[in-house]
Amino acid sequence: MDPGFEARLARRKDLVRRRQIVRRRILIGSFAGVLLCVAAFLLFTRDSGNSGGPSSVPAASGNQDGNGGQNPAGSGNSENTARGGAHPDDSWETHTGPVPILMYHVIGPAAGAEDYPGLFLSTEDFRDQVNWLAQNGYTAVTLVQVQNAWYDGGTLPPKPVVLSFDDGYLGQYLFAMPILEKQGWAGQLNLKSEGSDLSSKQVKKMYRAGWEIASHSITHPDLTTLDPSALEHELVGSKQELQKDLGIRIINFCYPAGQYNDEVKAAVEAAGYRGATTVNPGLAEKSMPFELNRVRIDAGDGADALSEKLSALGV
Repeated sequence: MDPGFEARLARRKDLVRRRQIVRRRILIGSFAGVLLCVAAFLLFTRDSGNSGGPSSVPAASGNQDGNGGQNPAGSGNSENTARGGAHPDDSWETHTGPVPILMYHVIGPAAGAEDYPGLFLSTEDFRDQVNWLAQNGYTAVTLVQVQNAWYDGGTLPPKPVVLSFDDGYLGQYLFAMPILEKQGWAGQLNLKSEGSDLSSKQVKKMYRAGWEIASHSITHPDLTTLDPSALEHELVGSKQELQKDLGIRIINFCYPAGQYNDEVKAAVEAAGYRGATTVNPGLAEKSMPFELNRVRIDAGDGADALSEKLSALGV
């Protein structure tokens, strides 16, 4: 056999093998590119429609006007100042008067809270209170809805009431939320950004059910005992942690154990909150956005006790 022929045949085989390798690499590369495109598309669509990620935090609706809190926010057209609570109907009207804010803690049993028996309210008593409120013409709204009416020309039902829940106990998710849902209502959750009983997933479900989530600091300290740096950390840090974790904007604050003074109040306003709730008894007033009174609900308070407390306040 011609030696040159064998050499040409070997070269031809080698060329065919190289072309096959190139074709396989092209096919593999093309397939991988398609997979990457599909993955990128799925990731984009998930992020675009996901309200639970930090990228979904809306921009602020307005700036503080520096006039003592009479108009702490801008227009009420943003999602933040309109969402939550009951849905408006034709009976809702403009409202700038006082509003009762009920203050709850533990609904039902809660492990580890036995040192504070006054914080417990049985599920039955809570259900009776909610039923009594509905039967007597009250409608539960969020503090954001109240502020929208006070400062931005929004509307409220004829007898508005805010149901606020402090700290983040499990019963607020397990028991309070379903009871309120049956009425088409939602509450305000004053949540510590660290150390509550509630998981992020549970809090997000409460938010989607119409609840307002407000900051209750990071570690629930007596804010009046903190130096300026530590105070700023508790106020600003808690807001940032909650917003990052939940992917929502935190608008309001609740003083831990109701402890505050002029310095704390000024720091809360400087931290960008729109208002703050206290444990001071009485009705919440438009003129005192950072000293909002509440109606304390104690252990054993049933519908009759709630009726007496609201009647004493003239609402």
